[in-house]
Amino acid sequence: MTRAPRWAAAAFVAAACIGACTDVGTAPDAIVALAFDTLPYPSVVAGDTMRDSLGHAAPLSAVAYNASGNIIANPALRYLALDTGVDINSTGYLVATTRIGGTVRVVAAAAALQSLQKIVTITHAPTLLSVSGAAVDTLLYASPDAATNVSKPMTVKLTRDSAGAVVAVPGFLVSWLVQFRGQTVLKNDTTLASLWEDASTRKVSMLDTTGDGGLAARTLRIRSNALPTLADSFLVYANVRYRGAVVAGSPVKFVIHFRPKTAR
Repeated sequence: MTRAPRWAAAAFVAAACIGACTDVGTAPDAIVALAFDTLPYPSVVAGDTMRDSLGHAAPLSAVAYNASGNIIANPALRYLALDTGVDINSTGYLVATTRIGGTVRVVAAAAALQSLQKIVTITHAPTLLSVSGAAVDTLLYASPDAATNVSKPMTVKLTRDSAGAVVAVPGFLVSWLVQFRGQTVLKNDTTLASLWEDASTRKVSMLDTTGDGGLAARTLRIRSNALPTLADSFLVYANVRYRGAVVAGSPVKFVIHFRPKTAR
């Protein structure tokens, strides 16, 4: 039987406090806590149904727990929009009806319980993914290896054509991939290199979301102690899909040359 993670204990306390005058019950199907942690996608295109990363229409989904900390199968949940311009049907499918931009807040609910809010971006269908800035860079690395062996940010911009004007498209997932000598570098293999969110967080991440300006970026951290050669290149690719099809311009290609720093 699947049990609640550790954070759920706090949720149980919150549920009891919210319903102070209500007996939450100890029946196996009595919901005392809700976890609404993820969305099928960060955004929904105006006039469309929310879709997952593969382009399939996908409902909102929360997890309900009973007083024993066990997951309740097929709980009776409702999903509510706290802002206008979107509709959510009884099975959790969200449609952007009249809203054409901005964000909306959604929650999961059951009886007297309500989850924390999730934010959904209302966006538009993209037409082009392109490089923003330089597509080729040279990293002069330190040896022995150091945390400074990081490329400049590799940035892409997602846009759409609106009556001849180029408009940024926020809220779309950008997937990143690294290759070295024709071989893909796996996310969990940081022997030679890894993609970071940025040089300050040092968090390995191969998935990003375009911001308000349509931009997404990653940096390449190479580990000089394990490099099989003094000088070579990594290839980095960025890709965006909509309704399962690649957006024009995908994948965007970056070339990161590397060679050792010259001794002074």
